[in-house]
Amino acid sequence: MIPVNIISGFLGSGKTTAILKLLSQKNNDEQWAVIINEFGKISIDSQTISDSSEAGKVFEISGGCICCSAKGYFQENLEKILKEGNYSGIIIEPTGLGGIDMVSEIIKSNPELVLTPLLCLVDLTIIENPRLQLNPIYRNQISKSDVIVFSKCDLVTKITEKERLIKKFRTLFPDKHVYTDILSIYGFNALPDSNFIKEKRTNFQSVYPSFTDTNYIEKHYKFNSAVSFNSEKLSGLLNNHSAILRAKGHIQTEKGWVLVNFTLSGFSVGPCRPKECNEIVLIFEKKEPDLFLIPEDKDLLSTAGMSINSYVNIC
Repeated sequence: MIPVNIISGFLGSGKTTAILKLLSQKNNDEQWAVIINEFGKISIDSQTISDSSEAGKVFEISGGCICCSAKGYFQENLEKILKEGNYSGIIIEPTGLGGIDMVSEIIKSNPELVLTPLLCLVDLTIIENPRLQLNPIYRNQISKSDVIVFSKCDLVTKITEKERLIKKFRTLFPDKHVYTDILSIYGFNALPDSNFIKEKRTNFQSVYPSFTDTNYIEKHYKFNSAVSFNSEKLSGLLNNHSAILRAKGHIQTEKGWVLVNFTLSGFSVGPCRPKECNEIVLIFEKKEPDLFLIPEDKDLLSTAGMSINSYVNIC
């Protein structure tokens, strides 16, 4: 039986970074399949993982959540993996707006697969953010998981502050197994630690009926490679737009080609390989229709509420 690891977490919680960390530590003789599910039509995460030299075969499912609209594509990819028959393990990264119920049921119904304890990444730096605490998707992902791994712990520099945040999380979710390093669970194998596997999984009932991705809008944009963005101005744009929850992409800036990441915890860039074009994905939280409308045009900054002249200034 092939072990299947589901690594869930809300938008920007660090799922892709965690998967890269796992891939870098796996045994050389192991071949892992990675299924990346993107809410948007451009799969930035699958490109990032595919660029890694440690990556096995990456299966990309874009334009919907594998727990609902893209369920059929998910089953097709599982069948391809089993047909190839040469994988030591499977890692699944659901979209940050998706659930894990349907995904786990599909895996458990297949006699060739074994589901390991469900893992959810939680960004430690923003657990006190009221906008996140009240989000039903965020709370359901935590409730449905067997274990929590805190991400971005290195951004909390004071030990006392880190301990305070972890303690507060435990008061909110007292029945969760909590870890601060994903490798402390998985070690260097496709399966979590054997003692961890034997722990009884808790079944949770959903208490948040508004658990749906229909409250969000995804927009993706492409610009030719001659366009160069000012990263400071782009950061200001994303930070100042109240409806943007997530942005990621490969763009060219004054510092060269970078991987852009914007979450509720802030804006960051990292190195990436040169691309054929600039690509960026934005995920908006829907507001009241009278207060927030997204135009149909394809210009990134006019969509974010700025004029085309402002677009010229940011490039």
